[in-house]
Amino acid sequence: MRNIFLWASLPLVLSACQMAPIDSAKTQEPSGTSFYTMQVSPQSFSENAAVSGKVVLPITHDKQQYWLMTSEQKGLLLTDKNGVTLAQYPGDFEVLDRRADIVIANKKWDMLATVDNESGAALLIGLDWQNQAFKLLTTITHTSSIEALCLQTLPHQPDSTPNVAVIIADDQGKLTQRIMVDGQQKSLSNVLLREFVGVPQVKDCAVDDASQSLYLAEENIGIWRYAAEPEAELVRELVAVSGVHGRLKGEVTSVDTLADGRLLVATPEQHGVWYIDPKHVNEAQLIALKGTLGVESVHGLSTKQGLLVGLFDDKKGVYQQAVLPITEAIQGPVSPRFNAVLPTVQTEAVATSGDAADDPAIWHNAQAPDQSRILGTNKKRGLNVYSLKGELLQSLAVGRVNNVDVRHGFTLARKTFDIAAASNRSKRSISLFAIEPHTGEVSYLQDVATDLNDVYGLCMAHINNQYYVFVNDTDGHFEQYQLEGKDSQIKGKLVRQFKVASQPEGCVVDDEYAQLYFGEEAKGIWQVDATVSKALPRLIAPLNKDFVADVEGMGIYHLDKKRYLVASSQGNNSYGVFALDDRNRYLGSFTIDMNLPANIDGVSETDGLEISSLSFGDAFPNGLMVAQDGRNIMPTLNQNFKLVDATQIAQIIRNWL
Repeated sequence: MRNIFLWASLPLVLSACQMAPIDSAKTQEPSGTSFYTMQVSPQSFSENAAVSGKVVLPITHDKQQYWLMTSEQKGLLLTDKNGVTLAQYPGDFEVLDRRADIVIANKKWDMLATVDNESGAALLIGLDWQNQAFKLLTTITHTSSIEALCLQTLPHQPDSTPNVAVIIADDQGKLTQRIMVDGQQKSLSNVLLREFVGVPQVKDCAVDDASQSLYLAEENIGIWRYAAEPEAELVRELVAVSGVHGRLKGEVTSVDTLADGRLLVATPEQHGVWYIDPKHVNEAQLIALKGTLGVESVHGLSTKQGLLVGLFDDKKGVYQQAVLPITEAIQGPVSPRFNAVLPTVQTEAVATSGDAADDPAIWHNAQAPDQSRILGTNKKRGLNVYSLKGELLQSLAVGRVNNVDVRHGFTLARKTFDIAAASNRSKRSISLFAIEPHTGEVSYLQDVATDLNDVYGLCMAHINNQYYVFVNDTDGHFEQYQLEGKDSQIKGKLVRQFKVASQPEGCVVDDEYAQLYFGEEAKGIWQVDATVSKALPRLIAPLNKDFVADVEGMGIYHLDKKRYLVASSQGNNSYGVFALDDRNRYLGSFTIDMNLPANIDGVSETDGLEISSLSFGDAFPNGLMVAQDGRNIMPTLNQNFKLVDATQIAQIIRNWL
């Protein structure tokens, strides 16, 4: 798991399309080439032009055009296209963002987010078009001063209602993301998703829902882009630069996302607004606003006549409007690439921070299935044991164990118990554990030394009454050990070795068919005979556009008398499914999304997983999948494991077939 911040200085250059440049000494580059690509003349509103706010949003409803305005004296205003007041909500407001057609309790609202300058609280205000009136929906208190806020529609399946989040940027340089509308319940919510590092001098923010990109305007630096999807890797990129390294000059005070994913950016000292395609920043255009003194905010709406923009000139203290000769290629809603299942239980977080939790195994209690156990590795400390409710029952500090697996019915010194094995990086060994068959109590037995320098992945096999452990090294080496009970000790006999070209990790053995499946992280999935033989592995599932690196954990699920290999595709937070009885055919991938009513976040960057088709009682009657969660949020905690009712996975597989 990685937290990466990307820093860049990306110069902005002129568009090839030059229109009506302005001849002014202030706007000349040293070379003499004008900054401006076109110029427009803004017009004032007939009413409410000088209400001293900051934001004026052009919007449409039922094919009619309106404006939303913030005002320090009049509050929040809905006006007609000329600025005539139609509805008012009292208060002292400046910032504003909007999402249309949000369903709450079977009523459709336009949702508006703003900040009450008197109390410092964020407000969500509903615009009821039927009555053409505002209504306070909820208030969000924040411990620090709110400098900017923006709304976000989270990704959702085509037949579902989206969750809506608010992102708050404060004066401490912190970003806070909260779900405020539960799409599944169609109700207001207030669930903290995550808090993360923002910028110290934030002036504005905006989210492009289609690309799930969060843009922040930092006063003297430029425009930053973050991944806004809460399960995404924490990465930021500087996409437009102010000062000596970029074309933006002076303060950067406003950013707005357009329907085609492009940006409008205000830089008051340049007497214009920037039109920027984040994918082609070198083609950014500065559009002159004739007669303005210092446009502090700009927000746009695509119309047949061009891009209608609402402007606030802070120097003049007036709202203005203009039509830019720009045509947008409006994007439709982007649906997720994969089907989704929801977790119903999560384990307690591991005790250590960072990339700690790694691989789970499932121990099935045949006498009392609901008393089965989850064994999960904390690769910084040891082995944890959880109940099916996610409770931590045991923690065995045996070293940096990475992967774990379980088999039943091992006999040692005339005593029969179930056995677990884990790869121990502290000792370069295989750590062995006994599981009491009736209670699930786990106890450490001993270690079996290996010849590997950096033990990594591991899985077990029980074939022809023999117990085996497969363990691999980060350099690609595999070793197969046969476990034999001798008096009161277990001997590990090295019976086989082989190698792949690059780093492997996750593996699973189908005992009935005596086949080992393992992942080479950067290449795909391999299959090889699991008995003691000289057979060489063959690649059965290379990476593709959906099943991508890194290939990590894997397990075998039995459904309708057929076998399906499930493997985590860490690079895109998904799980590929392969039909083993149909020439290992790739069927598709699914994700594990957040279960907001249960207050369980989705799963991302999975290292290890396990899946079983056995019954685990009422909670998991048709089997269970357990996946390590690389980013445990809602709120942000140390890593943990998520439990999924396999009934959902069975339905997806049957739909594919």
